[in-house]
Amino acid sequence: MYYAKTYEAREELLHVLEGLEEEKLHHKKSPELWSVSENVEHLYLIENKIVNGLKKAIQAKLAVEEKDLNLEKMLANRTYKVQAPEDIVPSGHPYTKVELFQLLEQSRANLNKFIQETDDESLHAYGFNHRWIGDLSAQQWVLLIGFHERRHIDQIKKSIQ
Repeated sequence: MYYAKTYEAREELLHVLEGLEEEKLHHKKSPELWSVSENVEHLYLIENKIVNGLKKAIQAKLAVEEKDLNLEKMLANRTYKVQAPEDIVPSGHPYTKVELFQLLEQSRANLNKFIQETDDESLHAYGFNHRWIGDLSAQQWVLLIGFHERRHIDQIKKSIQ
């Protein structure tokens, strides 16, 4: 299963959240950093944005050339700070832990449905452009979701230390 790492990252995120006290969800080490809640909301927003973009790309048959990329290494590099586009910046809403779990469940259900409904050939043939990586196939986008999530798990762990 090519997306095993995406699911492993989600399991790790859920484990981190389960062990977290409610009052730590909104704590920030500094004003410019995101809280745990904001990181989770961002992950929810981006997962839905990617899946919705992939559905449109496959429907429109937006062909991409699948390049050999080490997405895991690229996303793990935290020396390169990336500014999130406005539509996936967290709102600052004070979500409860239950609400955060619901958001994650909803976005993952959206991803699962997409994977189940999409044939393997389409996952490799169609996709869209990532703003600093370039064209990615649907399969690569699904991998990117997990590697991106792992990046934010590291941020979350640092914010609660």
